[in-house]
Amino acid sequence: MATKWIENGDSKIVFRCSDSKRNIFLIGDSIRQGYCATVAEELADIAEVFYPKSNCESTQNVITSMRTWANTFDRPDRVDIVQFNCGHWDVAHWNGYELALTSENEYAKNIKMIIYLLRQYFCNAEIVFATTTPMNPNGVVGVNPRYNAEIDKYNEIAVNVAKNENIIVSDLNATVREFGSECYSDYCHLTKQAFEYLGKDVAIKLKQILLN
Repeated sequence: MATKWIENGDSKIVFRCSDSKRNIFLIGDSIRQGYCATVAEELADIAEVFYPKSNCESTQNVITSMRTWANTFDRPDRVDIVQFNCGHWDVAHWNGYELALTSENEYAKNIKMIIYLLRQYFCNAEIVFATTTPMNPNGVVGVNPRYNAEIDKYNEIAVNVAKNENIIVSDLNATVREFGSECYSDYCHLTKQAFEYLGKDVAIKLKQILLN
């Protein structure tokens, strides 16, 4: 199981890359928090899977946290895959404000900057962008509204950037779009069983990348 780093802002090394297995780093919001343990379990025979304990939140937070995260590894150059997802915070209308937290233009710029930073800090890693998952089709809109039409637009923006940067896209949105409302625990998050299913799907895709 992946080690969680110390949550005090220090850059102490707590992630030690394996010499005998492949090494994977998962970055993302609460959706990643829901599936990361399953990914680690599913890939335990071939890879060490690392991830933050905390919610990585918005694209801005991912950008400003990247150096700290990289410094947490003993050998960031030994990381084989970095998968990142960020979109739920960016597309949210905080406290119902009319505009999303991150504009479409800012989101495109931030996704490109994240890819740039990942290439700087994890120089030998294959980079994977995971699309933002849809909201509960029958859920009650939460305090920070997000809408599937807007999520689709932001995903389209990020996928275009990823393709232009020759980055692999893992379409988690397409996987979760097949789920019914019974697979959600609230407006945004999945049930334990649905998160486990999503984690297995992520693991299959990552394993395919490792074996190619």
